[in-house]
Amino acid sequence: MKILLATRNPAKIKDYQRILEEEGLSIATLESLGIKDEFKEAASTFEENAKAKTLFYHQLSGLPTLADDGGFEIDYLKGQPGVLSRRRIDPTRESSDQEIVEHLSQIILKIPLDQRTARFTTVLCLVKSAEEIYFAENSITGQLTEKFHSGYPKGFPYRAHFVEKTFSRHLMDLTEEEYDQINHRRKNVKEIIGYL
Repeated sequence: MKILLATRNPAKIKDYQRILEEEGLSIATLESLGIKDEFKEAASTFEENAKAKTLFYHQLSGLPTLADDGGFEIDYLKGQPGVLSRRRIDPTRESSDQEIVEHLSQIILKIPLDQRTARFTTVLCLVKSAEEIYFAENSITGQLTEKFHSGYPKGFPYRAHFVEKTFSRHLMDLTEEEYDQINHRRKNVKEIIGYL
């Protein structure tokens, strides 16, 4: 089965492509199909955004389509930035990785040390047809750290100040095997594969 992976984020494409191909699925990307239309996220929840995005690109491609929405949730800020993870600084545009890293480093200083819990949450949506829509949702939990990690992947700036709970290390310092154990995208894909 060929599935459209509807994202332009290079880090997400790399992560999902590896997982999906391990499961024997053939992947098309927006670039490989020449799709230039841009979906504008406007909903207030990850699930609503993921569904709308997946339906949008499914209708353009005619292929079974996977898309996600997710973000970084800080408990002290009642789940913010959440769906606004790229637009919290300026709601009119997506902030750059550097802007987010600098902003986050200032926020951390205002949060008490014992209240810095946070998580990456992702909702993955599969649309096979307008009637066949399936969701999976998982998170990576941990806490904010003032220690900056310059090796965060492009497209994932919040990882620069985040230490994962299970291994108590930055995500970038985990081995591939360790990361696979806690990878929320992998868990989502496994659930989708189970559905298929």
